Amino acid sequence: MGAMTYLTVLPGADWHWPPDFHLTGYDAQSIAPFANAISEQARTTYGVILSRIDRVFIVMLALWMALFGWRGNWVRYFIAGLAAIYAVIDLSENVAIYRFLFVDVMDPAAIETAHHLTMAKFASLYLCVLVLVVHLRRTA
Repeated sequence: MGAMTYLTVLPGADWHWPPDFHLTGYDAQSIAPFANAISEQARTTYGVILSRIDRVFIVMLALWMALFGWRGNWVRYFIAGLAAIYAVIDLSENVAIYRFLFVDVMDPAAIETAHHLTMAKFASLYLCVLVLVVHLRRTA
């Protein structure tokens, strides 16, 4: 997804990073350059990525993490739960970003919600990967 966004959306947004790439979150002021600079074609492409393509990627990544960690003891259930939590948060983040870019354009409440979901997405993903790596090393 990153490569697709990098090749299609970033050039159409004067190389401003989209909101879901901001690891530490964002606010209306920091995301305004992206929202103001994005061309109509790049906006449409980004909308398709958020609303369709990224959904498949998120579900596949969560399934891969859950299945890859499905070995050994009780930790496999924990990993599957973390993967499910990651998927729910990431899908919710996409909805929130889509909302403030396409529905309620630059609504501060929508941006605040998306900001927290973006940070939670990265935290849940990194936690799941960390637990998965430790689990795989212990069961190898």
